[in-house]
Amino acid sequence: MAITHTQTVSNLTILNNADNIVSEVSVKTVSVDDSDPNTLTIEGEESFQLDTSGGTSASGFVAYESLTQDTVLNWTPVKDGLASSNTKTNHEAWIESVKNPPAPAQIDKALPW
Repeated sequence: MAITHTQTVSNLTILNNADNIVSEVSVKTVSVDDSDPNTLTIEGEESFQLDTSGGTSASGFVAYESLTQDTVLNWTPVKDGLASSNTKTNHEAWIESVKNPPAPAQIDKALPW
């Protein structure tokens, strides 16, 4: 009954020029509880802006054609953004609430007469 989180790059937005410099990364997080994957699965997406001011001469620049998912997920703004994100925590809370729904704060009751 473990929850696993999978994070994948779902989109790369580039500057509208010939340099193909990535300016934004979208990452999809899918969280699944293995006790009932059909019911206990949730996904969400986050986007992270990148500093493109250094252009192709920026330290560590990787040409668009040479990018891999692992490279993109390890870029500092993406990695730090994912680390500070509440997405995994929120997904776990949602899964827990579906598995063990909280008691309602109010209920209807038959009239006493």
